[in-house]
Amino acid sequence: MNKGLLFLSVLLILSGCSLPMGGDRGCPPNTMINWIDSVKINDIQYFSLDQENYQVKEGDIGKTIGEVSYRMADKACSDHKMRNGDAAFLDVETEIHEFAGYKTDFRVIADGTVYQVEHNEQAKTIADLYDIKRKVAGMSLRSSYDGSYVMDLKEGHSEQFMEAFLALDYVGFDEVYSKIGDDEDRVFLDIHLIGRFIDLDRLLGRSQYRESRSYRQ
Repeated sequence: MNKGLLFLSVLLILSGCSLPMGGDRGCPPNTMINWIDSVKINDIQYFSLDQENYQVKEGDIGKTIGEVSYRMADKACSDHKMRNGDAAFLDVETEIHEFAGYKTDFRVIADGTVYQVEHNEQAKTIADLYDIKRKVAGMSLRSSYDGSYVMDLKEGHSEQFMEAFLALDYVGFDEVYSKIGDDEDRVFLDIHLIGRFIDLDRLLGRSQYRESRSYRQ
């Protein structure tokens, strides 16, 4: 990987559930919007992790850091720019909590779901973006063809990768994708956090690796 490349989509909320938007909301008639389950708080945008692969426990939920003030699926048009308090599907007044063990600029919890950072304008490096330093138990590769397990990375290789990975500059998904294009020869890379998995279908899947819809927590 080249220094200065990031791998995270930037403010793209156009895949997920499709909802029609009518002209009575000021949107073009017969428009379908595919919303990703996302939320923005304290100038950071997050996307949801798959609930089937991680069930939030009582001990995970920390103090309240904010709440939802606007539900986009009900009102927003496709050109809507997310603001603090906006959420795709969470109801207004839904509380947003700390996720115990993580910094809130990496992960939060709302309505029993873990939300992970998608874009943070204040982040300068990957280490600023992802609170995973000294929390990695290992790494593994999966097939880009069917998502099947390929191999585990050796401990020394994982450590070397993480050191270089966290030192990368955060530049945004668009710049990364413009450099790598749509290369077919890719694999999925999973980073296994201590006690949990990290979602690399967003972290790496849409840049150095092919995007996947199979989330691991």
